[in-house]
Amino acid sequence: MRAYLQQVLYRISGSYWFIPTLMVLGAMLLSQFSIWIDREYGDRWLRGLWLASLNQPDGARALLATVAGSMITVAGVTFSLTILAVSHASTHFGPRLLDNFMHDRGNQVTLGTFVATFLYCLMVLRVVRGEDVIANDGLAMDVFVPQLSLLIAFLLTLGSIAELIYFIHHVPDSIHISSVLRRLSIDVSEKLTKLYPERMGASEEVAIEEMPRTFEPQVRVPSHADGYLQGIDDVELINLARKKESIVRLVRRPGDFIRKDEIIAEINHCEGWTEKDSDTIRHAFTIGFTRTPTQDVFFILNELVEVAVRAMSPGVNDPFTAMQCIDWLSAALVQLSQRDLPGRCRRDEEGRICIITTEVTLQQFVDVALRQLIPYIKDDPNVTRYFIQSMNRTLDISTVGELNEWIQAAIFELENQAGRQTS
Repeated sequence: MRAYLQQVLYRISGSYWFIPTLMVLGAMLLSQFSIWIDREYGDRWLRGLWLASLNQPDGARALLATVAGSMITVAGVTFSLTILAVSHASTHFGPRLLDNFMHDRGNQVTLGTFVATFLYCLMVLRVVRGEDVIANDGLAMDVFVPQLSLLIAFLLTLGSIAELIYFIHHVPDSIHISSVLRRLSIDVSEKLTKLYPERMGASEEVAIEEMPRTFEPQVRVPSHADGYLQGIDDVELINLARKKESIVRLVRRPGDFIRKDEIIAEINHCEGWTEKDSDTIRHAFTIGFTRTPTQDVFFILNELVEVAVRAMSPGVNDPFTAMQCIDWLSAALVQLSQRDLPGRCRRDEEGRICIITTEVTLQQFVDVALRQLIPYIKDDPNVTRYFIQSMNRTLDISTVGELNEWIQAAIFELENQAGRQTS
């Protein structure tokens, strides 16, 4: 359940409806509250405020109608610019970077501001009454102009103008390649901080001699769905393993594509095991139609690599963008060298081994971050030379021998392929 909720929150945070909907609901509540204050306390207390301007019914209607009409028009233009920026990013940087722009809080708040201001003015406009208003019983109703509500509408208009100025600056800045790569690097850094040395279950390392010497699976749990493994609920698996006095070995890790009837977990002890227990394990695996970065740090590294690969394509031919990607990939490797990868075993609070996970190695990080780039940059001498210089500087910082060996192997492979290409 935790992994599923994690994916739900990720999707909600990347939607263009959630924050605008909350702002619209807030605008509706604010309009009703301000109207109630106007009805209960009148407008005498506002006459001393320099910003307040007491309006007549016709003027109040004109003000609210003008603001409401302008806001809905600006909201439409803002939405068009947002879709244009998203389309540009998807075309030039890769479709997988679409989520980064969908999660842009500035775009979400901008859309919400304009729509909320429009709805607020509409809610206030409907209660403004002049002398010509006749009630259902044929009697003329008293004049009612909600002065406080009009003042708030004016302030919301000023805020919307400020938001529009921000948005005009934000759109070109958000699609600038330096800003895109910077956001990706921040995502990589935050994900490394969260996942390493964060561990499933107890945080203590499990020594090699404590690993089960033999693991003979008696139960194999197949998947009942196709899709990408987005997350694993470690707490649910540990509770099940402790209850059944078993060890659960995970066959797949977040980011892998799962096929229906493919084995996703194995259990070494099946006494009292039921199909309901197998369903509990399947429930701990969240499978969706796309990869997400919630538990998959390789996904974000692939996004950086994808930008570099597209930059080196013949249709784009932008080696300087590829060099920037190499810089941020090297920064990620430096950060990785300062962290300990978690062991494969996870234990419960009593120290008993409950889960054996799939192994994540430094070689896999180097393969994803560097070796995927080699076929695309080997033909460009400038990018090749920059890659070697950047990795050598990374080697000067890193103190992890195994990581340095794999980086050196990637440098050697690039030099070998580039040398064969020139000869």
